[in-house]
Amino acid sequence: MDRTTLGIIIAVVVVVVIALLIIFFVSRRSRARRQEERRERTREEFGPEYERTAQERGSEEDAERELRQRRGRIERQVEPLSDESRRRYEERWGEVERLFVDNPERSVEMADRTVSDLLEERNFVSDPAQSDEETGRGLAAMHPEVADDYREARRIRASAVGRSAGNEDGDGDTTEEMRQALRSYRSVYERLVEG
Repeated sequence: MDRTTLGIIIAVVVVVVIALLIIFFVSRRSRARRQEERRERTREEFGPEYERTAQERGSEEDAERELRQRRGRIERQVEPLSDESRRRYEERWGEVERLFVDNPERSVEMADRTVSDLLEERNFVSDPAQSDEETGRGLAAMHPEVADDYREARRIRASAVGRSAGNEDGDGDTTEEMRQALRSYRSVYERLVEG
């Protein structure tokens, strides 16, 4: 083989290797960009639940996978409300709001029971022993925009029950907390009733 042929072969090999490296890096960069776009869509779709899950799992990739799996599981088990059930819950919620003026704590208790019953009827609660945290996670998979409201309402309610058990005097701060809990329960209630 003469030097010219050898030079051409070497040049072709170098060009092919460079072309393959360029293709490899471009495809790798493109894949990374698609993954980041998908992750951003997931972040927007699940809101604070995405950040919470990523922190718990220690990885955005694991968080994304878990949230998608959780949503798939919840979508398969959640049931729609019948028109009759919807009317019954609307009547109950009207009573919750009417009662607030005279007895905020009792109103919040009724709101909690109404939302809990809704979660059970819609099948967000698959096991009677299911924790509030697991219920919140299931709710967040389908309705991430109200999951924090659910958690906040449950937190305020638990705090109020604790104060009541300690026989602490209620005051304006307690009424304002009850008002906030009721607002939070209402947003969860509305989302669950509409679908």
